[in-house]
Amino acid sequence: MSNAVADNRPDEGEPPHDAPAPNTTTTPPPEPPHDAVITDVWSWTARKYRIRARVLLLINLVLFCGVCAFSYWLHLAKPFDWSPASYIEPFRFWGPQTQNLQDFILFPISVDQRPVYGIVIGLLVAGIVAVPISVSIIYRFRYALPFIAAVFIFAHMPWMAFTLLISCVLAALRPFRMSFRFGSALLGMLPVLVYLFLATRGSGDPLSASISPERKLLLAGPWLLAILAACTMLGAVIAIARVVNYRPGAVAPVMAVMFATPALLFHVYVGVDELHYRLLEAEYGPRSERFAPVKDATDAIRAMLHDWTHPRTDRESLRAALLPLWSADVSEQNAFKHRIARRLLLELLADRRDAYEACKGFIADHPNSRYVPNVLFIQAHALDTRLDERALIGGNAQRELYPDFPHVESEPVWSTLLTEYGASSPLAVAARLRVGQLRLRQGDTPGAVTTLTLSPPETDQETALDREPAERPFLRTEPAESSLDFDPDDDRLEAQRLRELILANADDPLHGPQPLESLAALDPHRAGYRDQLQRLAHRYPDSLLYDNIVVRWASTATDREERAARLAACIERFTAGDALPEAMFELADLEVQAFGVEDEARRHEGLKRLRSIVSRFPDTCWATLATERLRDFEPSEPASSKPVVTP
Repeated sequence: MSNAVADNRPDEGEPPHDAPAPNTTTTPPPEPPHDAVITDVWSWTARKYRIRARVLLLINLVLFCGVCAFSYWLHLAKPFDWSPASYIEPFRFWGPQTQNLQDFILFPISVDQRPVYGIVIGLLVAGIVAVPISVSIIYRFRYALPFIAAVFIFAHMPWMAFTLLISCVLAALRPFRMSFRFGSALLGMLPVLVYLFLATRGSGDPLSASISPERKLLLAGPWLLAILAACTMLGAVIAIARVVNYRPGAVAPVMAVMFATPALLFHVYVGVDELHYRLLEAEYGPRSERFAPVKDATDAIRAMLHDWTHPRTDRESLRAALLPLWSADVSEQNAFKHRIARRLLLELLADRRDAYEACKGFIADHPNSRYVPNVLFIQAHALDTRLDERALIGGNAQRELYPDFPHVESEPVWSTLLTEYGASSPLAVAARLRVGQLRLRQGDTPGAVTTLTLSPPETDQETALDREPAERPFLRTEPAESSLDFDPDDDRLEAQRLRELILANADDPLHGPQPLESLAALDPHRAGYRDQLQRLAHRYPDSLLYDNIVVRWASTATDREERAARLAACIERFTAGDALPEAMFELADLEVQAFGVEDEARRHEGLKRLRSIVSRFPDTCWATLATERLRDFEPSEPASSKPVVTP
């Protein structure tokens, strides 16, 4: 006997074969006959069972819509989005912007940083898959259609909805359904397996052989869990339905557990603040598109040209707008580039304002979050970000940004990060440097020295070791700052360099701290920086800082040979003082990296000069830099140990 024959449940829309014939009696039988075959909840024809079935089905649908909305909220931090684009974009399965199912476990929260997030996603997907299939088996196929629609409307997963439609057909309709209900459920899972396989693949397949087995398992784990949990949920629903003889109420308890478990795991081990922070970091962080250090400005320039020629977009208007680019007059070309730079600058200022307000809102909403130091860092970093006009005007179509010359508006933010989180967050190293730079520019040299005084290196190393996980448990918590890719060593070394410069030149008997304050006010990224250094040297020829100014002037020469010659002249002229190791390092670095590729003799001369810096100036930042260069270019020869950074 075939499976279709063995299952005595009627087709959709048919009454049970043992249903009583229509008559004038208005009171339904309280229970079906003892010899009746109970195939689903509608086999119970009593009015109380029909009402209970409809009420519980409505409750199931409302709860399921909540599951779908919650899954969408985890991706964009908003439960509802009725815009057409939110439904059209998930349909795309071609092009570079194609959405991949792996996006749900990598953005905005990544399982690499929060492995428990993979459990949350896996259980949610399991519930989204299992509920429509179980409803089609227990309540019949047509009652699963609203649940499938909820996947499309609330979860914004059109291909998943289409897959579940096929799954419900296989699980509930002839000739596919079986008398063995769990077998029908497993048959309905086959399209889901195909969907998960295809939806986790793409041009940038994260499960390729180039990644480690551990990460491959981490990325595949949520989908394996979803399959196992969905099968378990289907088995539990069908088993409960059999135990209660298909009375209504088998789906709701299991679905409530499948919804409550991931929601509880998310709020206990992840948190709403992390979701909001990850979205903020993706939008305004140092690696975001808005504040990327280097970005192709071609599209932005095209948009500007369109705006400038609007509403007349004919060829003559476009030609008139582009005419300065082909003009033989360099001043016209530069004027056109300056116009573009001003437009890009206005856009950057708008991005900075948006970033500041977004960070301010996060701190107001989550004042006790572990990500507050990160948000302060992002906020101050955005305020410090400036447009490098030299790169754009220089001839390339790239927008280059730099954040290493702090803006006065960022000082309160950096100060808050330093004072409130200086002992707990590595990001305070950046705050210490920026506050020290700003105080020096304001003429407060004692305050700058105090701020730039570094903590003992042993404490920093112990803190770093404590932050490194000894093992990789599934519920581990990565350091909050890990996603920023922040290296405190660079800022720590720069702070030491600035502190040494202040201590060596602040007590000028003739000019006091004025030369230091003037030098600190010069932005190295601005056009005319070299000329400003030259004027500063002419203003303070008898100051303690004169040799430092000349060395920096020599280091900014664009021609390599000229730079090397001027640095060599500085070494011969300034045989003592704190500028000597700087000149030696700059020349050695030039000899090793620029000239050493083609001239072996100059390379050896540069290495010799680096070793001389380490031996002659062991307690300076230049010895630290020289040691790092020796490690890079002399891997076979053990360099001396890295000098200890002392206050």
